[in-house]
Amino acid sequence: MPSPDAPETIDEIRSRYFPVRFPGAGSGVGRCVDEATFREAVGQIYASVFPERDAYPYRPKSDELVAEYRRLHQERILIEDADGKLMGWLKGRMADPDTFYLGTSGMLPEYRAQRIAALCYTKLLEYLQALGYERVTSEHHPSNRTAMIFQLKHGFSIEGMSLDERWGPMVKLVRFFDKDRQAEFDRRFGFEQYPKGA
Repeated sequence: MPSPDAPETIDEIRSRYFPVRFPGAGSGVGRCVDEATFREAVGQIYASVFPERDAYPYRPKSDELVAEYRRLHQERILIEDADGKLMGWLKGRMADPDTFYLGTSGMLPEYRAQRIAALCYTKLLEYLQALGYERVTSEHHPSNRTAMIFQLKHGFSIEGMSLDERWGPMVKLVRFFDKDRQAEFDRRFGFEQYPKGA
């Protein structure tokens, strides 16, 4: 039996936030799953969410590196309606001990206006903060305005841009949980005040 003074494990903290149940008559659930369950479920609706993309276009050649990668903290969330029908997903992983990277998300078009994703997203951010992460990042194609506006409304800031041979140009967004991180971002990226007067 663990000591009462022992820190909570990731699984114990996760159980305080997930599964998350959505209110209302059309209630559903956001639940955390393993990689195999996630891949099978998302594979069934991916083409309906992103008709022009391959769900897994780049498959690593090294099983050893894949196994090492999977040792990092990862979260895979399926968003389902009251009947268990998959509506969407969220997935991310630890980028470093301070940072959680939100790698992929998607929602079937018929559910996008219902704010279901926003409820699950808010709960995910609360959970990541409770785990001790100081920042959350994501990257989006510059034309993916919907995703970027969604994240800006959830307290993210634009941090930069990258170019990648796999994905092309990507806009990087970041959300800070700690005030000192936000203050340092504002100091480094903020506009200098224009002088008053003539």
